[in-house]
Amino acid sequence: MFGNTIISKLEAEISKKPSVIGLVLVGSYAREKIYSANEYSDMEVYVIVLDGNVSKVEKDLIEIAKQLGEIIFHYKNRWAGFSVVFDNLFRLELPVIKQSDIKSVFLRPIAQPVKILIDKTNGELKKALDTRQKEIDIESLFQETFFDFWYMAVLAVQYLKKGEYWNARHAQEVVLVPALIKLFEILDNKEALMLETNKRIEQFLSEERLNVLKKISSVYNSDNIKDVLKISMGEFVSVCNEIKKKYGFRYEEDVVDKVKPKLDKLLGS
Repeated sequence: MFGNTIISKLEAEISKKPSVIGLVLVGSYAREKIYSANEYSDMEVYVIVLDGNVSKVEKDLIEIAKQLGEIIFHYKNRWAGFSVVFDNLFRLELPVIKQSDIKSVFLRPIAQPVKILIDKTNGELKKALDTRQKEIDIESLFQETFFDFWYMAVLAVQYLKKGEYWNARHAQEVVLVPALIKLFEILDNKEALMLETNKRIEQFLSEERLNVLKKISSVYNSDNIKDVLKISMGEFVSVCNEIKKKYGFRYEEDVVDKVKPKLDKLLGS
């Protein structure tokens, strides 16, 4: 896969930067067996730098990314840091963290595999990864999820009664449905809790559980999702053009020209 080539190239390029002291691969590309990467998976690699060098290294990542493949666009993702989309739609996320934040950043349970690609921290990085949480307090998680659900259920119904339909649906889809999935995990497969499998529920939930989700989630239908994605992209482009016309704001139109046809093709297959 393209991602495997990216790993070796990235490691070679990053190793040339003296201010970078660590490189850690996380997510599906770090897993060799369960829930491993496929052609549509992204890649997330933490870049660990000496304190005071975050901004400099983030700027350097632009040139590094250009050595990895043909880029459509890159930007600083508010959730995942420096992010790149390549010509084949492969997504690479390179969050940059300073050395003093190593312990606070790597809080994933030890059941979630990671791979150390570069370590120049004199054992600090390995120690932080080795001392990660080994188990989850299932009872505390259950109780927390219980109260989360009913608090947000009250909120969702009150939104509905106020006529705030978007907020009501948001509360349902973002909190209530995931809370139920969390209980499915507790009941059927506690090990799944350690693997953050909410992203891949279709691979561990039974048909009976999935049928429940189809009933309570208005978007859990592949045809519906496909149609909504197509409409959303079309409307987004239309509104971008209106904003450009009204305010004179520019946007990268070539990104639309390169990305949208590829996504339309995937949605049509």
